[in-house]
Amino acid sequence: MALSAAQRRRLDARLEALGREEQAAQVVSHLRSRVGAADLARLVGAVAVHTSEVFRDEVQLAAFREHVLSPRVQRSKLPLRVWSAGCAAGEEVATLLVLLAQEGADPASRVLGTDISEQVLNRARELSFPADALRRIPDATRARYFQHRGGRQVLVESLRTQAGFRRHNLMELPYPEAGGSGGFDIIFCRNVLIYFTPEAFQRTVRNLSEQLAPGGVLVLSAAEPLLQVPPSLRLLPCEQAFFYVRVDEAEVSAPGSRRGSGRFPAVPDPAAPKRDSGRFPSVTGPAAPKRDSGRFPSVPDEGASPSDVGRSSPEPTDVTPKRDSGRFPAVPPFAVLGHLSDPEPVTVPHGPPSAAEALASTMAEADWLFSRVLDGASTGVSDTQAEDDLRRCLDLDPDHVAARYLLGLLLEQCGRPDAAVGEYRRARDAVDSGRARPVPFLLNLSRLRVACARAVERLEAEGQH
Repeated sequence: MALSAAQRRRLDARLEALGREEQAAQVVSHLRSRVGAADLARLVGAVAVHTSEVFRDEVQLAAFREHVLSPRVQRSKLPLRVWSAGCAAGEEVATLLVLLAQEGADPASRVLGTDISEQVLNRARELSFPADALRRIPDATRARYFQHRGGRQVLVESLRTQAGFRRHNLMELPYPEAGGSGGFDIIFCRNVLIYFTPEAFQRTVRNLSEQLAPGGVLVLSAAEPLLQVPPSLRLLPCEQAFFYVRVDEAEVSAPGSRRGSGRFPAVPDPAAPKRDSGRFPSVTGPAAPKRDSGRFPSVPDEGASPSDVGRSSPEPTDVTPKRDSGRFPAVPPFAVLGHLSDPEPVTVPHGPPSAAEALASTMAEADWLFSRVLDGASTGVSDTQAEDDLRRCLDLDPDHVAARYLLGLLLEQCGRPDAAVGEYRRARDAVDSGRARPVPFLLNLSRLRVACARAVERLEAEGQH
């Protein structure tokens, strides 16, 4: 973990409370022993983050239900094997169980929840939550799937039996197995990797991808785009979220398969023939019919901060309207980035036509450059070209925080931490000031703000700036 200042203070206080005068190696030996297990658990508790909610990040969950879960249930009635890695007190496990029930998944489906803290897992096993943890759920859904008991909301017994819990540290092998033949159909690991060092982030993604069945889907948070996509994964872009799909080994090694540059997620070529694993559709594009169940309307949030990372952000249910510069085609919501359609006529409703058109032209050109960087992964664009496009994008729109965040990631990856810190700070400040606008692929501005703040803390703590 890349510890924040607050986490380091808590850890120091717990270490002092141990009252041990030995050298570091002796303390570590004690913590690894059976006698020191309780002390180790207290140290883990000092730095672990376990704040969450049921149906956290409704926008992403709606996209997951429409583009991943519902097609899978409709295509096959086999039981699903789902893993919630970093499940905290069971909020995400309950969320997944309710989603499976709503979509009519086989009742033999199972959801495994794992966490590093045995203490928090004891709470998770109860699948019992305070009323505030269910604030995002409509009354009818709460009444159907939860029971009021002792001032808390308890998941109904029929769903509780589908859950299992075990302690697991994502830094340790072996990883949990799905049971039976094959791997997991779905792995959720949201708002966990944001706390890891870059090296631990990438290693964990590789390990998680190996636990997926062919066609299985890895779900990360909106603030956790992959800098290095494992060869076994392909991006599944949807209108308001993104997912990663495990491909067959034969497909990975097939001649002519498109691979990214390793820094940004690869974007599939729309001209390539569609592939079907038998479990999930390869790509559900923007032309797919939209569904809106109305079950989980977005609930405004108080906002997220580095010290309160469990709160979801207020997320738009619609992306920025299309704009056309006359020079660059507008970027439709989650079109396959970099393969843009012909410009469409746009009527600018506000302001003097010339000024409004000039602003629309500038914003559209910035979005086009941003999309070109993302798509560059599939064509092997160099780091130099990616940096140049991101800087041109930011010259046009200095508050394009998604581009600034990716520039920070790129600079850090290229061994330029001082420059990266500056970009992370500017992106964070743009969100704080309200100047930032959501763009396709990275819609969740508050989570993006947390990611930038954490990166600044991490780099400063490492003494690199």
